[in-house]
Amino acid sequence: MDENMKRNEDPTEQPSLPPTIQMAKNFAKAMARHVADGLRKVTIDEYKARIATYNKNKCGRRVKNRCTHPSCGCFVDIKAWWASEDCPEKLWPPLET
Repeated sequence: MDENMKRNEDPTEQPSLPPTIQMAKNFAKAMARHVADGLRKVTIDEYKARIATYNKNKCGRRVKNRCTHPSCGCFVDIKAWWASEDCPEKLWPPLET
């Protein structure tokens, strides 16, 4: 069975972003975690793995380079660099320590 059908999604339907206020709250929380983590970034290999994982999982639908997951709305290409962050579905590979 097609993955889109399992999730009851129409593959031709344009995904939508979470409400603006929710995205602002999500960003503020992510930024606070990032600052508390010392603004650490992941390695280039970790970044590439995060993007690849995002693109092939059920979160991998974007609108204007933003994640369409209801509890996110981030700019994926930025958030994937932040060591303190994870995909809403907790699917990003573990970081090297």
